[in-house]
Amino acid sequence: MSWGLIILSALFDSYAAAVVKWKFNDLGPLDYSSTKAVLHYVSRFVQSPLLLTAAITFCLAPGFWFFALNRMDLSVGYPTLVGFHLIFILIFGVLFLGESMTQAKTIGVTLIFVSLYFLFKS
Repeated sequence: MSWGLIILSALFDSYAAAVVKWKFNDLGPLDYSSTKAVLHYVSRFVQSPLLLTAAITFCLAPGFWFFALNRMDLSVGYPTLVGFHLIFILIFGVLFLGESMTQAKTIGVTLIFVSLYFLFKS
């Protein structure tokens, strides 16, 4: 159960980050030339219905993490959370944001999986 909560926490947090990044990509760079320009940008940003789902999942993620900590060691749980978070961010970035999958990223993900294997084994 704790492992599932950690994975869910990482997934929810990664989803929220990917939605925010997608919306920033959609709106383009922020114009800091005036307060009015910044407020206009922010108002366009928060009008996205998808952003509401990101806000909800972003708020739920720590709750899943806290419940998972109730039954596992921090020295295992936190690296697992970070590892899955990195993997989910990479997946969302490549599949939904058009980011590239490089050889270095592939090696990095492989090392994360090897690390998680040893954590699960302990």
